[in-house]
Amino acid sequence: MNVLRSGDRTFVGQPEPRDPTEIGLGSLVLAHEGPDEGWWEAEVIGINGRVFSLRWRDYPTQPTILRKATELALLPSGEA
Repeated sequence: MNVLRSGDRTFVGQPEPRDPTEIGLGSLVLAHEGPDEGWWEAEVIGINGRVFSLRWRDYPTQPTILRKATELALLPSGEA
């Protein structure tokens, strides 16, 4: 298994990671818009050190958002 190294801008992650170490380019994760907002699906489109650049899955034309790994959540396992 690939392990994300700090600053590794090219790590291609699992499409639906089950562990934070599997988050990389192309991974689908959950992120929040703000403290009073819900969590929404977002795709990892860039990595800069420990900060991930994301685009909202359902709103791809919205500006890129930046989140630290500790500000992301994994999708629930199993079928919806």
